[in-house]
Amino acid sequence: MKNVKLKLAVLGALSFVSVQAMATGLVTLPTAGVAVAAGANQPAGTTGWQLCNTTGNYGSGSYTAPSAGSNNTCAVFPGGARTLSTSPVSTIATAVAARVTSAITANAETLGTLGQRTWRNAGSTQCVFAKYIDFATSGTFDYNPQLAGSQRFEANDVVLGGFSTTPTVSAGYYYTSITDSPIFRVGRSFTSVQMQPELDALGNPTNNPFTGFVHRPINGPTVPAAGTEINGVGQTLSPSTIVPTAAQQTSAIRTNWVDFMLDNTGGVDEDGTTSQNSPVMYVQAACDGTVSTTSNTIRIRQAGQETQPWVTILTSGQTRNLANANF
Repeated sequence: MKNVKLKLAVLGALSFVSVQAMATGLVTLPTAGVAVAAGANQPAGTTGWQLCNTTGNYGSGSYTAPSAGSNNTCAVFPGGARTLSTSPVSTIATAVAARVTSAITANAETLGTLGQRTWRNAGSTQCVFAKYIDFATSGTFDYNPQLAGSQRFEANDVVLGGFSTTPTVSAGYYYTSITDSPIFRVGRSFTSVQMQPELDALGNPTNNPFTGFVHRPINGPTVPAAGTEINGVGQTLSPSTIVPTAAQQTSAIRTNWVDFMLDNTGGVDEDGTTSQNSPVMYVQAACDGTVSTTSNTIRIRQAGQETQPWVTILTSGQTRNLANANF
């Protein structure tokens, strides 16, 4: 990702959007999905996805950070940064427990640090689950051995589970600092969908997805099998050269899961720069006012935005009581 701090020039929003509307707040993700019309890089159908920050071409180019005045769909600004001191929803503001942090371990080393907190409403019927990841900047495991040197993990999606009892969840994010990635899209999906950019004559990303890659994956007519971690063309040693089939850009609506698309690495991104940390990611869903720690309800995915192979890292997360990691 071209980090906003390091931009040499301000790029416009993606060509399919002239000016992103001001729409601060969590966005709803209904079980039934929503209708989407056909357009550039977009088939018509029913989708479980909403677009959030439409600058930066899903992490391949320079993004513009969300603010109170622009580029703020899905974004909230509760204050407190990574202390998680304040809920983003004023009516769901009683902390269930103090903020907790824990190491995410993969391949015998620390991938990053997970921060979490949950709030409930007065009636203990709704909760807001908050999570962020600070990715480690050191380590020896190579997450792309096809390239020279040792490559750190690149997170393209963070997928949170445990929401199957809620017909409509709400989701959003808090961009806390210059080292964060924004959220580019969010979906009611277990399966992440690969994205690659169109390249110009010099091999640099444009503001558009490559041919065949879609903005909002639709729920059919052919969708990946339950339990499919990532859908797309797979690892591409020459990115943006393989056109995906329509079926390789779909994802089924899976009510137990919410997928946040971002672009993070503790190393140096293949497109040139580093956004080390996720923003704070929020999901509002039904609960009984208590939380449990549920195994495998956080899935962190490297989805091949450039030349990387597909990788999924699993860890445990705070969920509603009696939640599960079913697909």
